[in-house]
This record gives sequence, structure tokens and C-alpha cells, in this order.
Amino acid sequence: MIKRRYAVVFVWSLCAVVQFVSATFPDGYYDKANGKSKAALKSALHDIIRTASVLGYGGGDGRTWSGFYVTDRTADNYCIDRYSTNRRQFTTVNKAPSGMNIEHSFAKSWWGGSEVQAYFDLFNLMPSDSEANSKKSNYAMGEVTSKISYDNGSIKIGNCNEVSNKVWEPEDKWKGDFARTYMYMVTCYSDLTWRSNGLDQLENNQWPTFNDWTMEMVLRWSRQDPVDEIEIARNEAVYGIQGNRNPFVDFPNLCEYVWGDSVDYAFTIEGASTVVPEETVDIVDEAMTGGLGIFRDVKPDGTEGTLWRSDSKYGAVANAYSMGKVADNYLLADVDLTDYKSAKLEFVHQTGFNVGVDVKDVYFSVLVTDDYCDAPQETAWETLDVDFPVAPASGWTPESSSGTISLDVFAGRQIVLAFHYTSNADACYGWEIRDVKVVGVPAVTGIDDITGTSHEVVVHKVFDLTGRRVNPAKTKGVFIQNGRLYIR
Repeated sequence: MIKRRYAVVFVWSLCAVVQFVSATFPDGYYDKANGKSKAALKSALHDIIRTASVLGYGGGDGRTWSGFYVTDRTADNYCIDRYSTNRRQFTTVNKAPSGMNIEHSFAKSWWGGSEVQAYFDLFNLMPSDSEANSKKSNYAMGEVTSKISYDNGSIKIGNCNEVSNKVWEPEDKWKGDFARTYMYMVTCYSDLTWRSNGLDQLENNQWPTFNDWTMEMVLRWSRQDPVDEIEIARNEAVYGIQGNRNPFVDFPNLCEYVWGDSVDYAFTIEGASTVVPEETVDIVDEAMTGGLGIFRDVKPDGTEGTLWRSDSKYGAVANAYSMGKVADNYLLADVDLTDYKSAKLEFVHQTGFNVGVDVKDVYFSVLVTDDYCDAPQETAWETLDVDFPVAPASGWTPESSSGTISLDVFAGRQIVLAFHYTSNADACYGWEIRDVKVVGVPAVTGIDDITGTSHEVVVHKVFDLTGRRVNPAKTKGVFIQNGRLYIR
């Protein structure tokens, strides 16, 4: 079964004509993203799109330019160039038109230049005028405010208010396209370590990855320049080649659930309604960078351990390498959920030196119980389903979100939460944990005997034609509600 999503395109003549352009993807493709928001949504999208069958780089059969012939060619055989106003025709199916080359939207130097998947990814690569490509260099994307050193009508290079280095700025009609490309890149390649000029707008973390000024800019550009026919067609064409998609093209308002005005709402694939979230209370909020807080290091027999320590930058750190490599230690905390009807756990972590080794539930695990027996080895634990970072290529992984982990089955009870670290003479790895948070929805108190029919509070979302949610009571003109087009 094929799912369809629709982007709205304005074609202006004597009057405005609304045209719907269909994007298609297999049934179930985005199911993992359903019901998530913010960091957990970004992590789920990463898992969905991270694997791609990329082409080789350059010209020739099965290489980049044979891909561009499919993804960036007009009906009259001209190459679509987002970096200049020049019009150049394809003369062969696998060779660059004269005066053009391949441009990385995310400069390869931003991850050190290694020829990893991002180097070949057609979502990151665009055909470009050679001169414009050279002038763009490896600058960050931004809004040029002064000292313009290059302007060809499509891009300009100059100073920006936000950073000391130069930036490049696309023309308005491509700003949304590049914004959604950048959203794709920080989502698909969250396991890369950013460096060089990429640090002008990126941070090495799982979420948000964009720094504040970049996040504000790409959200604004995406709203101002909505998805159009060219972008949808390219998404479909790249999907046909690589087997993965840009979700921010398929769902133009998806970015709002990851970084924008809807991070407190759960994204739904169908998009018909959003449940208003209940107000939560912080039950546990431990940064772990100024001490272990309510947590304590315990050995299997219940005696005090000495493995876990607090680091001012990395949080709670466990690595038995300097202690003879052999360890079996629990980082425990008592958590009171007796006054809550639901609760969730989330934290940030990274692993080190486990190249090629999946440490989840083998060496490292996150456990919970409501029947602690004063000694971990005597306790019946339940293992929580935590998102672990992919094993590093070397050293340490980037920081990664655990995902949002439900503790609802333990609501109304006293629990013990544990981070369990094990190692031996042959397998001794590092684990760093910080920003441990447990939030809960308080149980209703004071009126316990009244029964009746409960009703879920639902907001029927209304969007304007840029994909932004608007107030339905104040919306005039053309708008979309529950997937349908209305005119008021």
C-alpha cells in the first residue's frame, strides 16, 4: 500500500489556483516516528532514513552525474542549478554539462572529509556552477548582512551578524529547499562529528544539533518557502535511486515537531489531530556533572562501589580500564512515583572504545524494579528499552538520546532505577551518562469517588499553506484542516 502526502503549490495568474502535488512512500515507512517529538522524533527519523544505496562520486555510469540526470533535469534537458542563474544543457546522461561540477551542501570538511555515506548522498549533493561552487567554499549557510564579496544572482557571499567567518546565502526561491536539506543532513548523519566551519552553525549533540541562530533561520526559511513541485519530484527521484527519503519534504510541518512550535506535541503520521499533552512535573533532574546527586554506586552484594564518578563535562562516567578492567557496578537511585499516574525517563549518553560491539543489554543496561532487595544480585529487575548509540568507528560516539522511555507500568509505586555497567578482562568499555530526567503526570487527588465518561481533549489542527499551525478562529482565506482544503 502506498501512503500519499500533499504539498500545496500556488500558481499565480488572474487568480490563485491551488494545485496538489502527490508524494508517495510505502505503507509503514514512517511508522517508527509516529507519536514522538523533539529528540525522540529526530532519533526515530534517523533510524528510518540513515541507510541509503548511494551512487559512486563523479561522472560515469552509476555515479553522481548519472543521478543528477534523473534528479535535476528539466523537461527540455537543462540542468537545475540552485547556485547560479546560468542555464546549461545535458549532452550525455552521465557527464557534467560544461562549466558545472558537484557541490556538497554540507561541505565535506564539516565531518573531516572522509568518504562516508554523506560524501555520496544525493540529498547532500547538487549540480553547481563551477565558479559559484568555488566561491561558496566550506562556509556556513546564513543571511549576508554586509561586505558582500560575491553575488551572482543566486547566491551571495559575505559577512553575517551571527558568526565571524563568511557565510553563503541562497536566493529566496531556494531557501526552503536548502533548509530542508540541512534538516535532513543533521538527522540522517547525527553520528558524524562536526568540525571546521560546520561548527559555525552545528553542535555535536543528538538534539537539536543546529545551534540557536541556525535553528531559527532554517525554520523560518522552511515556512517562507514551502515545499513545491521541484522539491517533491527530486525527493521521489532520489528515493528511486537511494531507497531513502527526506521526511521534511514528505511532511512540510514535521520540522515544527523536532525544533519548532510543536515540540510539546506528538507528531502523528495521519496528522488529523493532536492530543493536548498533560502537564508534567520534574521528579528527577540530575545533570550528573556536579556530582551523582541522588544516585549511588553499588556492587552486586549491596555494598558501596567506587567505579562510577562525576565528571564536570561528561556527567556520570564508568570505565573500569584503570581498575583492572573487571567490574560489575550499579548506579542506583530511589524514585518515588506514588503520586503519579504516568512517568517517563530520558537521558543523554555515549559509549566509548566498543568499536564494532553492541553493548546494549550485554555490557550496559538500564533497569527498574519496585521490589528492591537491598542487593542488586538478589533483585528481580526489568530491563528498559533504551536507544543506544551505534558503535563508534573509534574512540567515543557522539552524545545520543536514550529516547523517551515509559515508566507508566510503575506509576503509583516506589521504584529503584539502575544503570548497570559490566566489563571483563577481554571487554572493557566506557559509558557516560548525563541529564537524567524523570517526569511524571500527577494523579488526580481530592475527588476520588466521582465516576463518569472521560473524553480525550483533541485539538483539530489548522495549517496555512506554508505548513504552520494557525488559530482556526482567526484564520481567513485558504487553509488546511484535517487534511482537507477550506476557503473562508
